Amino acid sequence: MGFQFEAPLQLAHLRSKNLVIRSATHSFLSDKDGYMTGAEFQMYEALAAHDVGMIITGHCCVDPLGRANPEQVNIYADEYAAQFHRAAELCHAHGALFVSQISHAGPRAVDNDDLADVTARELKKGRHARALTVAEIQHIEQQFIAAAVRLKDAGVDGVQLHAAHSYLLSRFIDPYFNTRTDAYGGGIAQRFRMTEEIIEGIKAACGAEFPVLVKINSDTKAEDQAAYQQDMLWVLRRCHTLGVELVELSGADFINMPKDRTLYYLDIAQKYKQAVPEQPMSLVGGVRSAADMEQVLASGLDAVSLSRALIAEPAFVSQQLAGGDKSICVSCCRCFALPHMHAGVRCVWEWKALRAKQRAAKAAQ
Repeated sequence: MGFQFEAPLQLAHLRSKNLVIRSATHSFLSDKDGYMTGAEFQMYEALAAHDVGMIITGHCCVDPLGRANPEQVNIYADEYAAQFHRAAELCHAHGALFVSQISHAGPRAVDNDDLADVTARELKKGRHARALTVAEIQHIEQQFIAAAVRLKDAGVDGVQLHAAHSYLLSRFIDPYFNTRTDAYGGGIAQRFRMTEEIIEGIKAACGAEFPVLVKINSDTKAEDQAAYQQDMLWVLRRCHTLGVELVELSGADFINMPKDRTLYYLDIAQKYKQAVPEQPMSLVGGVRSAADMEQVLASGLDAVSLSRALIAEPAFVSQQLAGGDKSICVSCCRCFALPHMHAGVRCVWEWKALRAKQRAAKAAQ
């Protein structure tokens, strides 16, 4: 039996062996100095060896003031580049592409007492964020561009800008967060300006053929979803004009989806693709089986992206090709908490299997 997702993916400057993408997923496997550990390299190699066509790293920090997690991988200085060369080689050995996602946490940053956001606002736990100045915005843009240059030199196949999930670029795009009245706020062209200037800067520094991808929310936290959807059509057309290789569609509320729901954003993603067919797009969110992957592709989208299914089962794609059942992932979201309690453990099923082995070993004593 053949699957549509087995076909190669041909983009402007990238060719992947199939239509399956590992969406950027924070692994909790790096050390607190911003370096990948052996466990992270093993994770990437396992994904590549099990039929994932394109692997996008977890979000990598472009600015020391914009780290989202203590164990986040850094790329804000030259010393961090070599690890990406090693990871890329491991993936390339299995015929997989290796793309690095780059990000700034904005007011979600850790180890930063001077938090800044699109606009000034009160945050959780009694914290406050001031508004970024134009000079600071432009400095952060340069940090993204410099990170992309390092990554290109390290041999990665492209970069993805993290403009989703309430990280800094996402907050500029979303009218729920962005109420600025200067050149970086107002209409969608102004709210997208920061992301656009980064894309243009990367293309200027790395060459027009260096692949730039964008991950973005298909919906908004604001009440007016219809207005945001019209804004997204503008963004998608603008991305095509700017030469964005692929836009990966996610959503603002994926973590709150019912556990039995799948394909969270397929309906709106299909509408976006029908309206802007010239821009390559992928969808992530609630993809749990080969049937789900086929449904995404049947809708007209160019590729399908997986995240939590590959945390639960790194060999998930190979298993589906062999006729496997749906993912064991139950969307419990414990993968966000378990690594903080048990280092290196990323899935509740992994934890249960580990506990069973420990009990069996204790019983055998």
